[in-house]
Amino acid sequence: MAVAPFKWDEAVQWDGPGAIAGSEEILSADRLDRARYAEFLTNYLAAEGKQRNYVLNLNAEWGAGKTWFIKRWYMELKTHYPTVYIDAWQQDFSDDPLLTVISSIIDQLKMIAGKENPIPEGMRQRLLGLFKVGGKLALKAAIKKAGLEDEDFSLEGEEANQLVDALCSNQKERYESIQYLKQEIRQWVEGAVGLSEGELDYPAFILIDELDRCRPSYAVEMLETIKHIFDIPMVVFVLATDTEQLQHAIKVIYGEGFDAQTYLGRFFKRRFYLNKCPSHFLIEDFVAARFELLCSKTFHCFSDSSDFSKTLAKIVDAYHLTARETESFLDTLFAILHSVSERSIDIIYLSALLIMHAKVPAAYIVLRSGGKLLDAEIDKINVNQDNLFSCKNKAKLSMVINYWSDVKSGRNEKVILKNDDFYAYIVHVNKILGGYYSNIDNKPDDINRLTIIRSDGRYDDNGGYYMACLQNKGLTNNDYIELVELSTLLL
Repeated sequence: MAVAPFKWDEAVQWDGPGAIAGSEEILSADRLDRARYAEFLTNYLAAEGKQRNYVLNLNAEWGAGKTWFIKRWYMELKTHYPTVYIDAWQQDFSDDPLLTVISSIIDQLKMIAGKENPIPEGMRQRLLGLFKVGGKLALKAAIKKAGLEDEDFSLEGEEANQLVDALCSNQKERYESIQYLKQEIRQWVEGAVGLSEGELDYPAFILIDELDRCRPSYAVEMLETIKHIFDIPMVVFVLATDTEQLQHAIKVIYGEGFDAQTYLGRFFKRRFYLNKCPSHFLIEDFVAARFELLCSKTFHCFSDSSDFSKTLAKIVDAYHLTARETESFLDTLFAILHSVSERSIDIIYLSALLIMHAKVPAAYIVLRSGGKLLDAEIDKINVNQDNLFSCKNKAKLSMVINYWSDVKSGRNEKVILKNDDFYAYIVHVNKILGGYYSNIDNKPDDINRLTIIRSDGRYDDNGGYYMACLQNKGLTNNDYIELVELSTLLL
């Protein structure tokens, strides 16, 4: 059956497995129209899952929102199909991934079926039979089962034959336990559908999240072991991963030259790619709760966190920061803001320094050193040649900078500075902070002489008033450099 359109326009509270009363997790509204992805996958997988078992890899890089997506999808699926959610990372303390997955599946299916009774003793023994211990413990267990004494055991003669028989017996019991529990899962799915009075339908969905965050040995072992339960009829498995990171984990185990991509292809029938989240959304999510701090530390002005995020996203995108790099940059930026005076910082210049320090060290060194190194780059900018500050695609980055006037008396107001070339702006600010224009004696109180009022606001057409305000803050380029290099000690 095709499901009704999913409506993800409003934020919702997560009420799935792992939800803690008093510590609610809010899943934000859908800003990327990803509900249509969930609808498409649901209709496709539901049809396929009725015919056979199915395994899908939901692939998304870190920061793309795959956990948000899988949780919101779970909350839709559970109203139509028996649905299980497993956070693999939260359970990687376990020594046995197969036991973790099977017990989680059975426990959640029991709840769906309305059966909150203890696990039957027969099933409990089968689960216990899946426990796996390594090394000396496994050997001691087999020795004990063979009726031998471990202190005088040797791998020769009849004793060795007895041990082999015991190990084979253990393996056979484990195999039989897996087959039994697969049948139990199938029956619990049937029970969940049959007892729902028509509300739930086949197939069941098993959603496994965060596998790529697990320790490499656990991630690989989970893949190797849960493949034994992938073939349950009318059950769809969805594994949400950053597949590139998962491939790195596999290579940690099997070696750098191992073909991890082909290896993963053994487990998944298809792979669905969740598109990257636009950087301004990532920035806004980070900044929203910190926007008041931001506004108190910079003399630039922004209408709201979205306005700031869209401005900063232009710089982040120009330097091709990944989601993880963007979060690291923002964390460092706000660490600095805790240590500066009120309304003192050029937040755009500080951001550029931090990003260049990480992504384009040669450009950062030029801004740090100034002098002839900087003059050489300025000459290249003036004749439109490639330079250390330009984008890879050589496109100029335009930016409108709104900032607060700094008059000693009277009401401060917003001033608008339009800049057609972000990189020229960075060089210009560097020269102001470096004392290059110290002979120009403009003051913030000269606002009427240095700016012009138009119908939509007060404009600083040539940047002269911005220079006066920035100089009045009393910070030098060395002060900015010190803040950057101090903060980058945070690893």
